[in-house]
Amino acid sequence: MNDHQVYAAVAVLIVLAMALWLALRGLRRADEVAQRHGLLEAELAAARDALARAEAAAEEAAAEAARRNTDIEARITGILEQLEQLKLLDESGSSYSHAIRLAKAGASAEELARDCGLNRGEAELLVSLHGRTGPD
Repeated sequence: MNDHQVYAAVAVLIVLAMALWLALRGLRRADEVAQRHGLLEAELAAARDALARAEAAAEEAAAEAARRNTDIEARITGILEQLEQLKLLDESGSSYSHAIRLAKAGASAEELARDCGLNRGEAELLVSLHGRTGPD
């Protein structure tokens, strides 16, 4: 072998060594990328699970809020009905208050019915509850 052939063979060996080194480096990089990809996939799966749990919790919270809202609406409706009844009692209550005062003063059931616009049963009840039971 002459010098040129030796130099050429050495050059080829150097090029092959460099190519081998680059290939090994590329493989190492590919392994690192594959590992990183696996970690990212695991993190993504964990994030998806956390999101699914959060969505389920949000749905439960929304259902609970809707149930509470329904309960509150029912309670408000009941309160409004009671308020309306109280208004009606207050409007008619003045005649009852007046009738009670008259019964305490000794008025009869007939007088209460006539003067206060009560029916006979109401007047008798007020006299029995509030009327004079005996001499002062």
